[in-house]
Amino acid sequence: MRALCGFLLCLAGPTAHAISLLGGIAPPYVLAAPPAQGFAVAVAQEAARRLGQPLQVSVQPLSRVLTIGSAQARALIVPPCRTPQREPLLRWVAPLVDEEFLLIGQAAGKPPSGGGHIGVVRDSVGLELARRLPGATIELAGDETLNARKLAAGHIDAWLAAWNSARYAQQQAGLPPSGLRRGQVQLRCTTYLAATRNIPEAELAPWRLAIDAMRRDGTLRRLTQRYDIVTPTRLPAGDAAR
Repeated sequence: MRALCGFLLCLAGPTAHAISLLGGIAPPYVLAAPPAQGFAVAVAQEAARRLGQPLQVSVQPLSRVLTIGSAQARALIVPPCRTPQREPLLRWVAPLVDEEFLLIGQAAGKPPSGGGHIGVVRDSVGLELARRLPGATIELAGDETLNARKLAAGHIDAWLAAWNSARYAQQQAGLPPSGLRRGQVQLRCTTYLAATRNIPEAELAPWRLAIDAMRRDGTLRRLTQRYDIVTPTRLPAGDAAR
């Protein structure tokens, strides 16, 4: 382990300059309230600590982070899902955890379907997926906590969101996660530590190795437990050879 840490520090370079991390708000991966926190932020901070790299974290709406990331900025980015549409926009450094976007209903109600009024967050993957559902009337919200309240009050028929984000929002709304009913999965993807394309691969390799080491030594699993990231999420195999 000491040899690995020494190798990573050599790759990071003898003089450590602060690295920018753009966190796109997506609880529980990146939380909106300061200080910067959440599962994906904690992973990046631990990797930075192991590399001896100062990290400057900026938290903004996820849609804005992705726009900045595809422009001229130079930064690491968490926690975008790797999708075909996003593939050419970023460098995909290291996988974090798998996630599922699905239809969600009330536990005591009917199984959620794609018809009727579907609650989604503006500029989200959920919105992209809801637009593909025949017969769906899309109801926009500013955040997932509002969707949790709307579902509980019967103002929407179903909710389309990432499962872990929905569970977190349900708790933030003062409602039990057991009150949610899983419906049809619309998308399976993996959340990532990504980077803007203008960062050379040689500078990203130490981050990939550090997170792969965190996966092997159980640090990633402990962080998923700390932030209550649960089934159906699982830790994907590392892709340090990418």
